[in-house]
Amino acid sequence: MFSVVSDFDRIRVERFKQCTEDKLRDVRCPEHNQPPRLRFQGTTLRDVSISLSGCCAKVMEIANARIGSVWLGEAEKTKAS
Repeated sequence: MFSVVSDFDRIRVERFKQCTEDKLRDVRCPEHNQPPRLRFQGTTLRDVSISLSGCCAKVMEIANARIGSVWLGEAEKTKAS
């Protein structure tokens, strides 16, 4: 059996990916100045998974906190005003 991924699913997954990437855009390790690395797998929000890696525990702590935070990008800030 196979599943068909709708355009609606694709759009939702792409938006999720973009929002997650935006949250990490300015994250850098304070010691090594390296960004965290982010990888996504899955085609629907139900099965999407995130793989996050970094140079050390500190950048992983920062990245995980940022991903878990409520964060408004520039587009959402404009809408909220």
